[in-house]
Amino acid sequence: MAQEKIQLIKIDLIDRPVKVARETIDPERIRELAESIRESGLLQPVILRPSNGRYEMVAGDRRYLAHKLLELKEIKAIVKQLDDRETIIIRGIENLQRVNLTASEEAKTYLILKTEGGLGLNEIAKKTGKSPNTIRRYLDFAIQSEEVRRAVDQKKISLNTLETLLEIEDPDAFKYHFEMAAQNGVTDKVARLWVDDYFKSKAGNFYSGDGGAPSSNIELEAKPVFVTCEVCHGPTEIKNVRNMMLCFDCRNKVRHK
Repeated sequence: MAQEKIQLIKIDLIDRPVKVARETIDPERIRELAESIRESGLLQPVILRPSNGRYEMVAGDRRYLAHKLLELKEIKAIVKQLDDRETIIIRGIENLQRVNLTASEEAKTYLILKTEGGLGLNEIAKKTGKSPNTIRRYLDFAIQSEEVRRAVDQKKISLNTLETLLEIEDPDAFKYHFEMAAQNGVTDKVARLWVDDYFKSKAGNFYSGDGGAPSSNIELEAKPVFVTCEVCHGPTEIKNVRNMMLCFDCRNKVRHK
């Protein structure tokens, strides 16, 4: 395969993509990249496509911004004739290779590859090196509310814990348990206890003996709330927690030492 031709393209002829792949671009990262380019030059050219006498950025937006910061007039580039679908796929794959992507950014990229790039689950897996199951998980995460995605991005709750809580199909019950999890940083083990307790309560309502249909909302306020003990790592009710997260038995052990 012939090596693709690298050209020098004037910075002021390049337009950034309308949809920037990352929700946030860290200015400090751009500054660090600019310093690297100042010292060593641009090691990897950007990819552009012609657009109405100008050029549209396909891959390399951060490198382009670093050149702007350095007030450079030209940038090394490979110019390709690409249609919209090809452009979306190249951008998506490049985005997934970046560091410090939030869960929402990664999920959004998979969703774009699926909906706008027209790729199936196995095609995305092949192009990105991720398993189909991982991609499916992120696609499910992509359709969650902004509040839920933000909690995972901010590491208030893990994706695994969220997936466990999503087994709760009642919206009010899910909201209650999700907010408690985000506020207290519960583990997957505790989340599983909550979900199991929810289904036990639901089953109890269904088989109450009156022959009626189960209520759509369980009684939430009476439910115990568990957190993880910091000594034995077992679940303990939050009402027993003081300054440290100790279960009742561990607290007695510490008290008598």
